[in-house]
Amino acid sequence: MIEIPFLTCLAITLFAGIYDLKTSDVFEEVPALLISFGLFYGFMFSLINKNFTYFFNSVLVGLLFLSFGLLLYKSKIWGDGDAWILGGIGFLVPYLPNTFLVYPISFIFNLLIVGGVYSIFYILIYGILNRDVRKKFILEFKKHSTFYLSFLLTCVFISIYLPFMFLIGALPLIYIYAKVIEKGMKKKIKTSELKEGDVLAGKEINGLKEEDVKKLRKEKKFVEIQDGVRYIIVFPLTLIFVYFFGGLFVLLFI
Repeated sequence: MIEIPFLTCLAITLFAGIYDLKTSDVFEEVPALLISFGLFYGFMFSLINKNFTYFFNSVLVGLLFLSFGLLLYKSKIWGDGDAWILGGIGFLVPYLPNTFLVYPISFIFNLLIVGGVYSIFYILIYGILNRDVRKKFILEFKKHSTFYLSFLLTCVFISIYLPFMFLIGALPLIYIYAKVIEKGMKKKIKTSELKEGDVLAGKEINGLKEEDVKKLRKEKKFVEIQDGVRYIIVFPLTLIFVYFFGGLFVLLFI
């Protein structure tokens, strides 16, 4: 019962994640495929077994996941593609075994944990590979290096638990690094260079449609676009994590 929806969902989200990493775009067909296949499979499975509990569970979990995703989208934390893919996962995989908490809560909790760890590594690697970001960070650090180092050393010297205070002492450095990364992910381009899927800085995290691009080219010469953490790959990673390991809570109690 679980293997077919799980493997199908994993294959579709893995494809979408790799495509997102390459292009920063999401096929509109991906959420539609997840939702339609989930509803079809749930209905047929329930019909064959003469028990519509599975189908209703698919609808309920799908709507729950979609509502949570759209809430993050409206809060400008996620893109619209992320929200709809999460909803699609709920429709297609409304249940997984061996989760410590109730499946929907467990999946969303582990999604946020996996996503948080992934995002940290993403921005670290992004900053290391981006020459402009490295230069700006070094310049910012040099401006107030005495303050940063003094604060860090003070935290270490007064520390009872060294790792915690070292982290506290590093917060100013983490903050300026995050601000430099935020600026580094924005760039001003000619509207002639705009393409479908680009995201305008300061707007909802929503890729431009072809008609939006044409309209902007008529109205403006330059626009500022926003890059961001390419997040779709987190969905298949979380599916694997929850399916094979039961999620974070299970690992903690092993």
